[in-house]
Amino acid sequence: MNSEYLGENLIFIISQPRSGSTLLQRVLFGHPEIQTSAETWLMLHPVYSLRNTGIDTEYNSKFAAEGVKEFLENYTSGKEIYLTAIRKWANTIYDDAIKQNNKTYFLDKTPRYFHIIPELYSLFPKAKFIFLLRNPLAVLSSELDTYVKGNWPTLSVFQADLLHAPKLILDGIALLGDNATTIHYEKFVTDPERSTKSLCDYLQIPFVQTMLDYSNTPKPKGKMNDPTGIQQHTKPSSSSVNKWKKILDDPQSHYFGQSYINFLGKETIDKLGYDYDDIDAILNSDSVNKKGLYSWNTAIRDETSWSFIERLYSDYYFQRKKKGAIRGLLGASKKGVYKALKTLKKEFSFPCV
Repeated sequence: MNSEYLGENLIFIISQPRSGSTLLQRVLFGHPEIQTSAETWLMLHPVYSLRNTGIDTEYNSKFAAEGVKEFLENYTSGKEIYLTAIRKWANTIYDDAIKQNNKTYFLDKTPRYFHIIPELYSLFPKAKFIFLLRNPLAVLSSELDTYVKGNWPTLSVFQADLLHAPKLILDGIALLGDNATTIHYEKFVTDPERSTKSLCDYLQIPFVQTMLDYSNTPKPKGKMNDPTGIQQHTKPSSSSVNKWKKILDDPQSHYFGQSYINFLGKETIDKLGYDYDDIDAILNSDSVNKKGLYSWNTAIRDETSWSFIERLYSDYYFQRKKKGAIRGLLGASKKGVYKALKTLKKEFSFPCV
């Protein structure tokens, strides 16, 4: 009888998005035994099928989770048989990707696995886990430059990545202990050879010098990858280590940076391996006039949770940018009233809009 599959051929990179995971993936992909792809997101649905929060479906995920739980408890040997089934399912898919490409290991780089670290470890205790950490201010700066680009409400799309991921990753590091390895982006790009050799030792594979030059390493197929940074170099480069400090040049980004580290707090930032006091001193070396800036508390929250005042404020901010203070206020007021009437119609079926 074959022993149960426990992830012996899997490598997971766990990180915040915009932490350099695509770079690390490309370097490891240069090893002749490792296969990878763009972010798979493969294990999120199977794990969340046992959760009654955190997922929205047409069929009502809470009912589904309860139904699966009752079935497993009443008519099977229990939850473990479901986990066994997930392992077999995952083995079928990952192993096929490995065999199709004549490799030994599959590297799954999906940053939002930070949501399911305990479940991944429970499912695949023999897999290799690499935790990649980066200065949180560098992560925020990269999100602002790459995706937000002045459309401040877009920041809410990355709420979990920014606000929740650091603690979940720290909890994961504590949970896995010596069964995982942790690497800091800054150390990796400053001394890539030493860092990569250390990773190869952990993975129990020989270091290959050509890993450090990924100019001939194929780009993993798929859209889910860094669209900018990885294209600028063919080897790990430390040029972006202090790039985050440019947020000091823009009052809006500067204010967001201050708000972000205030949210994370000293304990979390220090545990991540960064000096909160040093970062705070840099961010507060100059005062920021918050008048006229877009609210952090509004930007980081989904628009569906905004109050009427927050909606009006947001509309006014962008209308003012286009039309000036007075015309912007009139335009935002009209838009706000229209949205309020539309909401009333939707909630109470008023034929007013």
